[in-house]
Amino acid sequence: MEKKRIIKLLKILSQSQCPISGPELCTKLDITVRTLRNDIKECKNEFLQHGIQIISKHAVGYTLQVINEESYYHYLEDMMKEESENQMLIPIYPEERVNYLIRMFLTQNDYIRIEDICDMIFVSRSTLSNDLKEVREKLNYFHLELETKPAYGLKITGSEFHKRSCISQYFYHTNGNDDMFLSQTKSSQQQEEISKILYETMVNQKFKLTDIGFHNLVIHIMIALLRLKEKEQLTHYKYDESIKNTKEYEIAIQLCREIEHSFHVIFPDIEIYYIALHLSGKKAVQYSSNSLFMNHEYEILMTQIIKEIKDKYNIDFTADMDLQTSLSLHLQPMMNRLKYGMYIQNPLLEQIKTENPLAFEISVLTANIIAKNYQVDVSENEIGYIALHFALAIERYQKQGPKKNIIIICASGMGSSQILLYKIKQKFKENINSIYVTELYELPNIDQSLYDFILSTVPIPFPTQIPAIHVQYFLDNQDMISLSEFFKNQNEMSFVDQYFHDNLFFNDLKGKTKEELIHEMCTYIKQVKDIPNGFEEEIFKRENYSVTEFGNMIAMPHPMEPMTNETFITVGILKKPIKWKHQQVKYIFLLSIQKNSKDALGLLHETLSSLVYDKKAMQELEKDSSLTNLKKILKRIAEEQKENDIDTLFG
Repeated sequence: MEKKRIIKLLKILSQSQCPISGPELCTKLDITVRTLRNDIKECKNEFLQHGIQIISKHAVGYTLQVINEESYYHYLEDMMKEESENQMLIPIYPEERVNYLIRMFLTQNDYIRIEDICDMIFVSRSTLSNDLKEVREKLNYFHLELETKPAYGLKITGSEFHKRSCISQYFYHTNGNDDMFLSQTKSSQQQEEISKILYETMVNQKFKLTDIGFHNLVIHIMIALLRLKEKEQLTHYKYDESIKNTKEYEIAIQLCREIEHSFHVIFPDIEIYYIALHLSGKKAVQYSSNSLFMNHEYEILMTQIIKEIKDKYNIDFTADMDLQTSLSLHLQPMMNRLKYGMYIQNPLLEQIKTENPLAFEISVLTANIIAKNYQVDVSENEIGYIALHFALAIERYQKQGPKKNIIIICASGMGSSQILLYKIKQKFKENINSIYVTELYELPNIDQSLYDFILSTVPIPFPTQIPAIHVQYFLDNQDMISLSEFFKNQNEMSFVDQYFHDNLFFNDLKGKTKEELIHEMCTYIKQVKDIPNGFEEEIFKRENYSVTEFGNMIAMPHPMEPMTNETFITVGILKKPIKWKHQQVKYIFLLSIQKNSKDALGLLHETLSSLVYDKKAMQELEKDSSLTNLKKILKRIAEEQKENDIDTLFG
């Protein structure tokens, strides 16, 4: 069994709160049931030697039993070093090659010849050329370029600040946000010392960071120490003198002095500046709807955003002061990040896009307004965080929501914390007295005797005085059962017959690319529907913000904003899947929502959440790709949702 699959298997099992069925595990690993059984049998003795055992129970599933934690973590560390840190294994798949190439360029100061790269990773020049297109796209996100010099080759160019942001992503956040593995393979005495200094500085200065912001700043300082030790020359970076007058700069000076004393280094002024930028872009503000007097600039911006949402989606957030307060608080550090070109990671992005698409669409509209007003690029990671605020606002809009005292701990800041807060209030409002939201590192300083239990989206590595429940960012069924024990609306697919019609159903499309298929479908739509000029252009504009591929081979393209006088869905089913951007797509649902219609509140969410997560339904559609069968499947899913009364993200 290859090490990559062992790592993925252990990761899946270790992060699950309950047994995982064989078919589900096989789907996640992209292998057959027979292969899974053979792999576990083959590695049984190796696992036992390293302090772990995989238990299989008939009709229940697979669980991971850790017998010896120290041996287990050493085992993980050895595999991760071989697999990624030391880059001993040659990448096979395109995504692996792209990440490998980025790491390689980041560790080289000189040009690398294309021929040498081809020999290094055993690919043809044409294959490498395709990979380099994606490398350039990913580097561009960090404001870096892949410079080509004839007869010399390729190398990364850009500011040291942006190189470090990229290093942080590709060396310290490999394969997303694998905290469980990274905490074991990246931990060191140096990291612990930096964390201690940073925490003490934040407490002394009464400055708050989110848990993720805290972790990322520790990583930034580790990278800074490494680069200074290697005597890396800092490239020119435009220095904003105004930041010297901020509290963040004062804190950065104190922090650097403490680190200099502990690690016997000298931080140049530019390093203090970098840390001040990090602080300004990652600070957390304690939520309080009564304590914020909104910045006049943001008040004007919020008024414009709320008006645009009302005009285009017929949703009026004018009276929702919670939204205006929380979003304004979010905008302050976000605008600093945008101003200085700082990268931010959003581990919830794909789940947010898939499970609450309406909030994401409203956030795309918001990002477009911000981009126009401030001449900045708003990434889809930022859009995802904005969407958390709108998701809560939509829930309040649809159903106004709160007796136990609860502490909520969430690593990624106010947006995610507020999701949990409102979800809990909605389901258990009769049982709640108060909820306090905080970060993990502040928990030991809180008087826990005043509360009944803790909800945390991250494991708590130390004993607590009161019961603690580990839950997902988005509460699943098991979480709800656990919470119900402590505490001792359903969507309808009514649009199925109304919006799916034979004259907008195509299973013989000829396009080979995303662009060709969208153009082809728009051409067909024009023959049967009255669509305005610029309809197709608005679809591509929306795709440029964030592609509408959602997994399970489904794409959901649509205009940037509601444009037509009626709601309709155009369905395209391909003979063979095509690569949309990152994922394979075979089923295209091109939506157009009626202007000033409330249909958008349910339509996007219903279609995506019902099909994207239902592999069985898509297998049925694969066998019979007729419109009649598609409508039958959607109606059946709606009935199952009524019977089971299972919540999705914000339903």
